[in-house]
Amino acid sequence: MGGTYHNPDTDEDQMDIRERKFRRYLESKKMLKENYVFSKRRFSVQTGYDLMRQAIKELGENLPTAFFVASDPIAVGCLQALNEAEISVPNRTSVISINNISVAKYVSPPLTTYAIDVNEMSKNAIDLLLERLLKKRKIVKTVTLGSELIIRKSTN
Repeated sequence: MGGTYHNPDTDEDQMDIRERKFRRYLESKKMLKENYVFSKRRFSVQTGYDLMRQAIKELGENLPTAFFVASDPIAVGCLQALNEAEISVPNRTSVISINNISVAKYVSPPLTTYAIDVNEMSKNAIDLLLERLLKKRKIVKTVTLGSELIIRKSTN
């Protein structure tokens, strides 16, 4: 479950990088099932709610045992739709997300999520930009930052 990236330069929606990576990984394992991928413009609680209602309606008894969601706000909406449909989380399906926003530990059930250090990511981005501008660095430099899986009750 995810949202799309809206490119203001072209005024077009584009596939989010998280979805591209997710698709590429599943394709490499020959496990991608298009009818199990749901995305919609915007990363919002309403998007998650609408997409999960769509998944429940379209997939019915074939609902997957787990959903990987592109952001915590979308996952909050997913949990609400699952609760309303009386689909047990995590007994029937699990939900895991990204961002570890403050509300993630207070929703029902508390959301399992990857914590990404946005402050550290921003600091590194600024440092890289300054290197290019001030020190005239020409070579490409890649920085990899880790994340922490915060296990809560939305997964088994």
